[in-house]
Amino acid sequence: MLYCDKSDQIIRWSSEELHIPYLSPKDNQWHNYYPDFQIETIDDRMIVVEIKPFYQMTYDVNKAKWKYARKYCKRNDIEFIVLTEKELF
Repeated sequence: MLYCDKSDQIIRWSSEELHIPYLSPKDNQWHNYYPDFQIETIDDRMIVVEIKPFYQMTYDVNKAKWKYARKYCKRNDIEFIVLTEKELF
């Protein structure tokens, strides 16, 4: 959050405001996924960012959320990225 606040490349950002419906493999029901951040950059890019520990990258529920997030973002010309401690540190 501090990075977003201090970056001169980011116009605005929000946290967990966007919701994306996804079908959960755990109960085969629809749920809402709230990605960690939505960022708008000075070069008119929109980026949805999820931050997860690396060990959670293979969880089925996360894979389902990200599948639907990628579809949503592709339809809306938004970039979707997942960052772990490997990218952040």
